[in-house]
Amino acid sequence: MKNLTLPILFSISCICLFSTCKKEFIEDSKNCVYDRTTVNESHPKRIAIQEEIDIFVNKGLPGMSILISDDDGVWIGTGGYADLENRREMEPCHLLKLGSITKMMMGALVWQLIQDGDLAIDDPISKHIPDVANRIENGNAITLAMLLNHTSGVYDIAGDLSYNLAVINDFTRSWTSEEILKFIEGKPATGLPGAELKYSNSNTMLTGLIITAVSGKPHGQLLKERIFDPLQMDNTVYYDYSSDFPKEYLAQGYLDFHNDGRSIQNISALNPGSGNGYTGVYSNVTDLLIFMNALLRDKTLTTPENLDKIFDSMVLRPGQNWRSSIGAIHDENMDLFDEPVHAYGHAGGDVGYSANLNYFPHNNTIFAATYNYGTNLPSDLGEELSTLRKRLMEIMAE
Repeated sequence: MKNLTLPILFSISCICLFSTCKKEFIEDSKNCVYDRTTVNESHPKRIAIQEEIDIFVNKGLPGMSILISDDDGVWIGTGGYADLENRREMEPCHLLKLGSITKMMMGALVWQLIQDGDLAIDDPISKHIPDVANRIENGNAITLAMLLNHTSGVYDIAGDLSYNLAVINDFTRSWTSEEILKFIEGKPATGLPGAELKYSNSNTMLTGLIITAVSGKPHGQLLKERIFDPLQMDNTVYYDYSSDFPKEYLAQGYLDFHNDGRSIQNISALNPGSGNGYTGVYSNVTDLLIFMNALLRDKTLTTPENLDKIFDSMVLRPGQNWRSSIGAIHDENMDLFDEPVHAYGHAGGDVGYSANLNYFPHNNTIFAATYNYGTNLPSDLGEELSTLRKRLMEIMAE
């Protein structure tokens, strides 16, 4: 999800002051113990990674887990706390919200349905969700491919002031896609379908509706049945705030609402729309490794031929440092690297959590990271996290 506006920041801050951001569905974090028998404690990049972790925890970031998997094996570094209030140290086994990494998982699910013959990448969305297409400007000219690579021109729900105010006025509400659609219909398109890449969280919500329409099952259920369970991603869950969080070892999420550097607030319970395709998956770095290994190393989530189509489809928005594809796989941080280095994957951000998941083909490296600090609202500490993420990318690419 992209950044919200400063008025939203002020409004959330005020509400949290009066409500103390009461956690209705999110319990305090518990200690967990990670089995390090599979970790290469002599990994050559461990010192450089741990140094960055320690530097940025000392700057005020609450906690993080950083995983590298390459030809030298797997190593995981951690720092800070999963729960500041109860001083629970962060461990690789703690679960954190992934934000938009959810979109890449949704993309993998779409291509499984394409392989089954249930979908075609150039299907107009009106073929599967005609009533929804009629409620969106240019909806009858938008294809599934345009949703996945963000060239649809669909208005972005994450930037809608009315929706964001509704979120913070009922911050643990479980939003349905039909409820969110009411904030999108009638809003102007950001461009003509297929004309230009413009990131929109609404795209993946519409993708989720299409998945449900063709399968007869909620897209969250299909994520579990077709990706999480077969890969034995036992520490991964798709969560929509309609009930208590279903797994143990959840890390709390934080943000410096006041942006004054003096305190950060626990906003684990704030739900900006989880469970609607564009965000909602909670996981840990070891499960992220399993997913990325299956997607881009072993190529078992879709066929190598389909992956070739996805990578051949990469589009760049002028002036941007990332490309998108018809598989919801991005080519990220292009300003940091020259050929042949590519960081394929997806970054994630939510109000209280952030994450990275990338594969570097040139050195066979998977980079997975989870942070319990949000970057979707502007803050100085969020800028520090952005700096850390770039430094870690550079280390991974070496």
